Amino acid sequence: MLPQESAIALARPALDQIIQDKSRSEEIMEKVATRTMKLRVEQLCRLWAGMGSVYKISVGNVAEFVVKHVTPPMPAEQSFGDRRKSKSYQVEANFYQHVATEMTNKSPSCLLMPTPYKVEYGPKPDEMTICMAYLQGSCINIGSKKDLLGTLKWLAHFHAVYWGASAIDELVERVGLQEIGSYWHLDTRPDEHAGMIKRGLQGRLKRAAKALDSCLKRDPMQCLIHGDPKEANVMKLNNGNIAMYDFQYCGKGTPTRDVAYFLCSSCDENWEGELVEFYFQHLTERLVLQGVTPPTFEHFEQSLLLAFCDFYRFLCGWGQWGYDLQDRVSSLLKSLDNGKDLGSDEAYDAAIRNKFW
Repeated sequence: MLPQESAIALARPALDQIIQDKSRSEEIMEKVATRTMKLRVEQLCRLWAGMGSVYKISVGNVAEFVVKHVTPPMPAEQSFGDRRKSKSYQVEANFYQHVATEMTNKSPSCLLMPTPYKVEYGPKPDEMTICMAYLQGSCINIGSKKDLLGTLKWLAHFHAVYWGASAIDELVERVGLQEIGSYWHLDTRPDEHAGMIKRGLQGRLKRAAKALDSCLKRDPMQCLIHGDPKEANVMKLNNGNIAMYDFQYCGKGTPTRDVAYFLCSSCDENWEGELVEFYFQHLTERLVLQGVTPPTFEHFEQSLLLAFCDFYRFLCGWGQWGYDLQDRVSSLLKSLDNGKDLGSDEAYDAAIRNKFW
């Protein structure tokens, strides 16, 4: 449990921003110190792999905020997966410190996310605490087309803000975000790739994996992506607006990684065509407003197919969920190898370069 003294220390910067009246904050903190006003700490959930917890802190009936307290193993004791997760929390802290408020200001009616109040590090290596606003709402309803459309609109606005390789490369380097966004891209999932079956469809996909990954990295559509936009990370606020959180795998990538993942993990496949067209319309409108030439729909569809196949590669080694992507993967691979393994990673790379970009 988060120590009471730590909760009290975080309450002051949170109160200053929630109330925006320092004299009032001082008065409240004095009441907390003299115990005439209660400060409550409630654990909301534990983080993956036991690396900490998320807490809700209430200061009397005046204010509520959230604390994400990250406590990874000591660096020398971390596995490959531990290092991936530990880095992801640092990325999230960097995002909240340097990007979140700026992005919300650029699209205040759509890009809703927790307001950051304070980020602290230590005392142990890789330990960090992110203090942010508590959002009032609930998870989106994946059976509600309105909720899904609202989420895709949010993603379109998010993707448009830092569009183009030069813009996103500068941001990633300056702030410290994921060099390649998404939690499932090939570089971070060698064990899942190694665990794929070596024969049949999976065997051909395993052989083509590096070529697919490289093609998505070459995609002219590069921007800031969320990296983990599943329903559990999306909230419908009490006023009906959509907000998103958990920016651990936020970084550079093609927007189709986010769209493919969200569609597959959280949407009804029968609605896919309508949802994709809706997303693309909003992305195009935002880019045009920024004076940027948008991609063609044909290019977007090609990239989306590649992203679906790349995500299926991860699922083959990790475990299946979401709707079935096998037919798409089979169709793409057949267009590259006519149904027969080409025999080398290099051969699939040449075939993909010949067909795409």
